[in-house]
Amino acid sequence: MTLNLSASEYVRHLRRAGLRPSERLVNNILRCGDAAVDPLIDMATSVALLYEEPPVAYAPIHALRLLGELRPLRMIEPLLKSADAELDSMNSARELWQYEVPQMIGRIGAAAVEALWAFADNPAYTQFERDGALLALAYVTAIDETVRESIIAEMHRRLMQSDDRALNAGIVRAMAYLGLADKYSDVMARYRVGAVDQESMSAAVARQMLLTPRTSRIADDAKLSLWERYDRFGPFPEPEDDDFDDNEE
Repeated sequence: MTLNLSASEYVRHLRRAGLRPSERLVNNILRCGDAAVDPLIDMATSVALLYEEPPVAYAPIHALRLLGELRPLRMIEPLLKSADAELDSMNSARELWQYEVPQMIGRIGAAAVEALWAFADNPAYTQFERDGALLALAYVTAIDETVRESIIAEMHRRLMQSDDRALNAGIVRAMAYLGLADKYSDVMARYRVGAVDQESMSAAVARQMLLTPRTSRIADDAKLSLWERYDRFGPFPEPEDDDFDDNEE
């Protein structure tokens, strides 16, 4: 007998899914389409769960990755706004979730560009939130190469024209992640005139990152399939993990 559950009920099973959800549970959630989006956003942004005992700690990671498969525009703001919550405490689940937030947003591709620039340009958001939007834009360039040049051009234009030192630091970080060595001279020129917040992004770190190509890694990470992502990044078992059932449907 097949049990047909609602989208929110399927999503709740992610709390008991363990290190990775079953293919059947993933397929059930993805088949729900848009109906699964809001429950997934709620779970993906429940940062406090990342500090619970396994398997609950992995639920926001599963939900985040499934959002990366569905790619709804409305996930952008809640994910970015939750990324600086409880930053005073980190564990392996939080670190993995934190690393993947801009990647999952970047997977939306060109459709996310306008919203991400609006977010990055808005001083009402925290610097951390704005930095996340800029990193997501860097990942967009890997997902949709048709907008790569225009995104890089806008980053450069803003950096050279803006007096917002916090914004400029985030732009430099995004450009550094992309390994834009050809922009090195202009970036350093902005540091020399004090246009970049060095507490947020030091010139030394920018120099090292700009001159160390990372574009291929960004592209590889952003383009991973769901199951490749679990294979490469986990989550993996930790010594303190208890036994749990990871076959919830």
